[in-house]
Amino acid sequence: MSPSNRILHYSIIPLFLSSTLALTSFAPLPSLVYQFSFGHFKSPRGISADPYGNLYVADTGSNLVMRFNSSGDSTGEVGGQGSGDFQFDMPYDVCASNGVEIFVADYNNDRIERFDRTLANVATLAGDQSNDDSKNFGFPSGVAVSRLGNLFICDDENDRIVEVNTFSTVERTFGGFGDGQGALSMPRQVEIGPDDGVYVSDKGRIAVYDNFGNYVRSIGVGVLHDPTGIGIGNDMIGVCDQDTLYFFKLDGTLIAKFSGSDILGTTVNRFNDVSIRGDMVYILTDENVVVAKSNF
Repeated sequence: MSPSNRILHYSIIPLFLSSTLALTSFAPLPSLVYQFSFGHFKSPRGISADPYGNLYVADTGSNLVMRFNSSGDSTGEVGGQGSGDFQFDMPYDVCASNGVEIFVADYNNDRIERFDRTLANVATLAGDQSNDDSKNFGFPSGVAVSRLGNLFICDDENDRIVEVNTFSTVERTFGGFGDGQGALSMPRQVEIGPDDGVYVSDKGRIAVYDNFGNYVRSIGVGVLHDPTGIGIGNDMIGVCDQDTLYFFKLDGTLIAKFSGSDILGTTVNRFNDVSIRGDMVYILTDENVVVAKSNF
């Protein structure tokens, strides 16, 4: 091999490797791509998906909880103005995550209503059922159920979380006045993570507690302003902050943020709540549910 050929041979390899590295290190930007939308609501606040693909929406303005299948077809509803077993007075949130029961935070009735999968009323958990006022709750704005069946309720009246066990007994309260960094100022919604952690949307942050109510950390400080609805899936948390939808890892690392015009194929007027199942993201807006596919 001549000297000139030898120089050419050794100079090509680094160029090829550098190009390969550049290609393999490239990652697409996080995106949400519009698939379809469904429903027509009046001031909805909460959405929840069960393990079977059904979606439940708490439509506060119409005092209804509506059920849809994964294609967006209506499959039932319950509610109407009032305080009876099948009525609501401003349902703020709904939780169907365990696939067996549906829990509704009935805000102005100061109670949690429990339904089975047929939307038959099963039980009522009244906020004033205890003789001990320190264990009662008022104006519940959010509800979530743990793997063990315990309920976690956003007590809007006392700015704290109330945990109720399967015997309808208050297990503990936390996040209230005097809890230091863990004290809540405006709890809106609550979700249970795969780590059994309790995630609460609060003024300017997501407050995180362990399953015993001990404060662990805050997510989104300096980023979030007035978060409302939250949803957990794929080891990440989606946070609705009025006109912005954020996604964080459960350790608090910011993954992506989307404005109302950042979802490819549609425009969202407002982000009220979100539910995540696989690579599908269900966004509750002021009017309907927008279904988008994520790549992250």
